Amino acid sequence: LALALGGCEDPNKKAIEKIGHDEEVLRKAGAAVNEVVRNAADCEVAKPLMTEAYQRIDDARKEATVPATQPTLDTLKSQVDRVAQACP
Repeated sequence: LALALGGCEDPNKKAIEKIGHDEEVLRKAGAAVNEVVRNAADCEVAKPLMTEAYQRIDDARKEATVPATQPTLDTLKSQVDRVAQACP
């Protein structure tokens, strides 16, 4: 009976779990990037936040399982890059 029930598992369940995992990874990276962007006018505050944002983006790249996550991470990185250019 257990084997029969195991065969009834939703085939999309693993894909949904991967997407949920990537959403959480993106949320953490996005929160760090948002802090940088919010403080862009104050370079003294933004500079240390950039280090953490870049680290979270790098960590997210390693943890992400869905290919569509990578372009979003590229966009987040470009936002931090813009602040980094304004705050040399």
